[in-house]
Amino acid sequence: MIPISRASLLGASSAVALVGMPLMTRLVDAATFADPADVAALNAQIELERAGIKAYADAAATGLLDASLLAVAGRFASDHVAHREALGAAVVAAGGRPSEQTVALVYPTLATKSDVLEFALTVERKAASTYLSIVSDLKDRKLAELVASILGVETTHVALLASALGKTVYASAFVG
Repeated sequence: MIPISRASLLGASSAVALVGMPLMTRLVDAATFADPADVAALNAQIELERAGIKAYADAAATGLLDASLLAVAGRFASDHVAHREALGAAVVAAGGRPSEQTVALVYPTLATKSDVLEFALTVERKAASTYLSIVSDLKDRKLAELVASILGVETTHVALLASALGKTVYASAFVG
């Protein structure tokens, strides 16, 4: 488990309340009349968010991250929790049941701080690419818009992790 202080937890809760609640409300409103295929896509994203939460908890448990990296990992994990909760609320609003499954991730050997950061980068890239792949498939454009807003957070995670690893965040105006 990622060690989170009471103050950090309250801060994260406040951030979710200020930023996450509007997203959650819009997701729930949009999902009320969602197509079953859209609900299935949201549930698949819940499974991926659960994997991200687990990956950050497992990475923190290695003891390889210093306090500043643990704080960032905790923030990223909090983002994944907020996404999972918002997606789950949307699934419930659509008359479904949020998935309790977790996407299975392939864990590399985590022996160094760089190993942990590379693993986190892989997880975030998978999340970003998966969100990108479903945006155009969602029939409800409001849900697509909201899923795209989550995509933006995932790509921010990718950029920050790549930068922490000293990698070029982007080489041109287009990703390819």
